[in-house]
Amino acid sequence: MRVIVEGLRRPGKLRTLARLAVFSCLVLGTGGGIFGLVLYGVVSESVPDFHAVSDYRPRLTTRVFGQEGQLVGEFYREKRVFLPYSRIPRRLVQAFLASEDNRFFDHAGIDYFGILRAAVANVKAGRVVQGGSTVTQQVAKSIIISEEGYQAGTAKKLGRKLKEAILARRLEQRLDKEEILTLYLNQIFLGNQAYGVQAAAENYFRKSVEEMNLAEMALLGGLPQAPSRYSPFRHPQRARARREYVLRRMLEEGFITKEELEEAEGTPITVYPAENISRDVTPYFTEHVRRMLFEKFGEKAVLDEGLTVFTTVDVERYRGAEDAVYSRLRMVDKRQGYRGPLLRLKKGTEVDEFQKKYGEELHRIGRLEKLEDGELVVGVVEKVDKNADAIHVRIGPHPAVLPLAAMRWARAVDPQKYFEGALLTSIPTSGEAGFRVGDVLHLRTTTREEIKKDRYAGSFLKNVPETGQLVALEQEPNLEAAVMSLDVESGYVLAMLGGYSFDRSEFNRAVQACRQPGSAFKPIVYSAALDVKGWTLASTVLDAPITFDDPNAQRRWKPQNFETKFVGEVTLRMALQNSMNVPAIKVIEAVGIGDAVRYAQRLGITSPLPPELGIALGQGCVTMQELVDVYRLFANYGQMAPRRFITRVYDRDGQLLFDDTHHTDGWVGIAEKARRMIATAESPPERVIDRETGFLMTKMMRNVVQGGTGTPAQALGVPVAGKTGTTNDSFDAWFVGFTQEIATAAWVGYDDYQMPMGRYEQGGRAALPIWLAYMKSALKGRKTGEFEPPPGIVYARIDPRSGKLARDGTPGAVVEAFRQGTEPKEYVSDAGGARPNEFFLEDNL
Repeated sequence: MRVIVEGLRRPGKLRTLARLAVFSCLVLGTGGGIFGLVLYGVVSESVPDFHAVSDYRPRLTTRVFGQEGQLVGEFYREKRVFLPYSRIPRRLVQAFLASEDNRFFDHAGIDYFGILRAAVANVKAGRVVQGGSTVTQQVAKSIIISEEGYQAGTAKKLGRKLKEAILARRLEQRLDKEEILTLYLNQIFLGNQAYGVQAAAENYFRKSVEEMNLAEMALLGGLPQAPSRYSPFRHPQRARARREYVLRRMLEEGFITKEELEEAEGTPITVYPAENISRDVTPYFTEHVRRMLFEKFGEKAVLDEGLTVFTTVDVERYRGAEDAVYSRLRMVDKRQGYRGPLLRLKKGTEVDEFQKKYGEELHRIGRLEKLEDGELVVGVVEKVDKNADAIHVRIGPHPAVLPLAAMRWARAVDPQKYFEGALLTSIPTSGEAGFRVGDVLHLRTTTREEIKKDRYAGSFLKNVPETGQLVALEQEPNLEAAVMSLDVESGYVLAMLGGYSFDRSEFNRAVQACRQPGSAFKPIVYSAALDVKGWTLASTVLDAPITFDDPNAQRRWKPQNFETKFVGEVTLRMALQNSMNVPAIKVIEAVGIGDAVRYAQRLGITSPLPPELGIALGQGCVTMQELVDVYRLFANYGQMAPRRFITRVYDRDGQLLFDDTHHTDGWVGIAEKARRMIATAESPPERVIDRETGFLMTKMMRNVVQGGTGTPAQALGVPVAGKTGTTNDSFDAWFVGFTQEIATAAWVGYDDYQMPMGRYEQGGRAALPIWLAYMKSALKGRKTGEFEPPPGIVYARIDPRSGKLARDGTPGAVVEAFRQGTEPKEYVSDAGGARPNEFFLEDNL
């Protein structure tokens, strides 16, 4: 040891060691500098490049709007709505700065004093109560996360921290403070699926930023540090404490007065979970638009680029379709019979536990004290009193009575029984449809006055109690329904409902389901006869028993009319009006199966059709959108404007990407409307069939409503043309009808073919009431006229049996429309003539 010490004292060796130390430091410093430069160069290459706010291209929300400007859908990976700094309230900016970075205007991106202050505060508190990151650093980190994903953007690695520091420094060098705040307040994640202050205001408060009060601003200002920890949903007390902290900091910074602080602390705040607009407003339509946008613009553009999309949907009409399906489908489902209780509980513990949990749910929704009329609820059977024709139930803490008069529909399921002939006359207590103590029932609160309106209550009404809570028996439909409604001229899809409930099934039966149309296909066959064969509405076919050897189907087939009756010679008009099967088969045989299939394709049927005679009766399948387009073609007298869901699409900068707006659109300006009208005149929609054929088919289907299978549609109170359709065993029920302005299809059926509807559930009974209820709301306050004949149509009085000209006084004579030059020349004999109403039969299969 002494030798070493003495050796070190020698001047030469000391100088040598000093030189070595200096050299080593120089080498290490140079190497470290080179390494740092290389690392900086490598890392900086991957840092997002910002020179101006215009370089900021965050992920934005694509927004979808209905015809009247209502928001109907949002598509995004990050829910963000960009706001310029000028639109962000000053107090909101102050709330964030007081909470996150009070020295924002004094530092150059990294606040060393703030880091030290936060460290001291965290040590004192024993946990993290303050952060040392500046607003600029938070912006840099958030941008990196958006670019690279959360896992890579938050990795605890030197490269990631260096990248954040480089980006923060660049932001401070290239942007002014207000521009950095613009990035921050639009970029920051604030929980509840919200990125940026505008999305947060919408999600938490259902407001715009300009509408928020100070208390709400302070709540948002406290979220950036830990949105989950301070969530007002999961941790309301923490959120309140954090809000009060922000308000105190705002007072300390001189942003608010003590009086404003006290007022804000006493202001109650209501927060909402993030809305799912796409599922809440017009879900079936909006989901279809999403698929179309993905196909046209790509998933990334739709989810990240903040497109603005204007569509054709009319929100009020969509709601009208929902209401029509909800109310009418439940009635059709009840006619199928009662499928039994929701649950069967054992007396005692099971019942008590169920009632306790349901009572908690009623408390949560504010129904513990009193139930509202017309509410759907769940009740447990406490007593079945057959002598009083009543079932006593308990709905949480509420006792109620279910009278027989409000449940007469609840007979056992039997598709072969006619509903009106199988109504309950006493309360069943055995079998699957029997009622027993402990049964959990689906109920609707009601009143004696409402029960009186039920035409099936009958004499059992006398046993309904005068006082107390009354309920009616309900059941969730197993049946499905679909509605599609289009503007005749423009092709705008006004409403499209693809099922009873989007939450239950997202399958869109209006566009995705291929179903047999039944007799709703017959107008296509008759149109082919007029257009291809040159027949008229007065052309006759023989309605008589016949057997066909169908070589295409390889079977022998004997078609029947619905009532298995045959009436002899019949005109096309009367055959379609009364939906007769044998004449339709003879018409397609005359047209030719191949020509009929090609004609259907020409009219817009793209689904494959079997080359069989049975397609005249709706064999094969079509989609609802195909069928309603064909009827719209007839309503438009042969011209086919394309079906439209989307009218305009703009990018985030307001540049028009897509425009399919029709000149009749109410949002088109006068000058633009004139330009589009001229363009339409110069290049009109495709004419698929001539005007005369279109009108004659409309006239035939007008007769269906005036005196055939579609007569209930007359209740609409305006001129209607349409056709019912019902398939074998009533698996599908249709009504497709139109006015001058709107063409609408309604369908009812089961998704699978395991069980048919009741054998009496024809299109006019199951689907037409939905169509009618929807059209009443769709046309409310709107006037619509009669279908006017185009040039080239003449009228003649004919005998409806023979199709020949009728003389004055011919019994049952009718005025018929003809293409000029095709009217009959021969008169019916005086002895001939049809008896009035002879052909008014029920719907066919």
